[in-house]
Amino acid sequence: MLESARPLLQVQDLVKYYPVKHGSFSRARAFAKAVDGISFDIAWGETLGLVGESGCGKTTAAMTILRLEEASSGIVIFDGRNLMELDRSELRQVRREMQVVFQDPYSSLNPRMTVRDIVAEPLIVHKEARGNVLERKVAELLDVVGLSPSFGGRYPHEFSGGQRQRIGLARALALNPKLIILDEPVSALDVSIQSQIVNLLEDLQQQFKLTYLFIAHDLSVVNHISDRVAVMYLGKIAEMADTEELFCDPQHPYTQALLSSVPIPDPAIQRKKIILKGNVPSPVNPPWGCRFHTRCPYKMDICTQKEPLLNDIGGSHFVACHLTGGQVKK
Repeated sequence: MLESARPLLQVQDLVKYYPVKHGSFSRARAFAKAVDGISFDIAWGETLGLVGESGCGKTTAAMTILRLEEASSGIVIFDGRNLMELDRSELRQVRREMQVVFQDPYSSLNPRMTVRDIVAEPLIVHKEARGNVLERKVAELLDVVGLSPSFGGRYPHEFSGGQRQRIGLARALALNPKLIILDEPVSALDVSIQSQIVNLLEDLQQQFKLTYLFIAHDLSVVNHISDRVAVMYLGKIAEMADTEELFCDPQHPYTQALLSSVPIPDPAIQRKKIILKGNVPSPVNPPWGCRFHTRCPYKMDICTQKEPLLNDIGGSHFVACHLTGGQVKK
């Protein structure tokens, strides 16, 4: 059930450029356009899947939303507050409600800290609990993610990858967040363990009324967990729609190519795989017009001249493609 008619997270024209320098003290000669004007909303209790090839800007977008990276421009509104306007003290308070779970559950956990200390750290830093209350809270958090409270005295290297990801989830839940950004949370795990973590994420979402931004490149996992999906290519959103709509009727040629590579668990069904030619262009010098036109099998003259905008083609299905009659950026 949604908390409010207003989205929990609103991202408007978010841009993140990185300067490209030659030498430590030289001026920037160019900019890598990691995220180049993306916009989307996430409703309360919703899971938005963010997908695309490696290097398309998914993780950079997430880190910029959290202000772990400072945006070049754009607006991020979280629960009615513009995060870009907050000072350090105000941002610290808001971050209690926004947490992140990283891809590699080993490198994201301090190897010198016990599990108890890792999970307790957010509670101590924000002065939420101490003494017996703290110990009880840590035990509850470990139990809710499927770990025995007796594991509290162990270190991260003593656990499997799936168990370490559960520890990361326990830490993320410590401050009762509203939004959790999940950056490839199962890609480093075995397939059998992936399903356990995905099921746990769904259970936690229901139990704690969480909202997720789920970043992944495994479209099968995204199809299972997401309510809506946004497809990124070279710093921009190419297509966005409800999950069922996107998987059943993809409109952008890039989305069609991505979905053609998803295995179908039925040998009687044959799917024609679309092989994209060429490599992803450099974000330092992206193609003029539509960024996908260098690899698109349906390229038209307008694709090399005008950049298509993300256009609603009906049913909250947004596509940035001239083939669908999209508007152009002037």
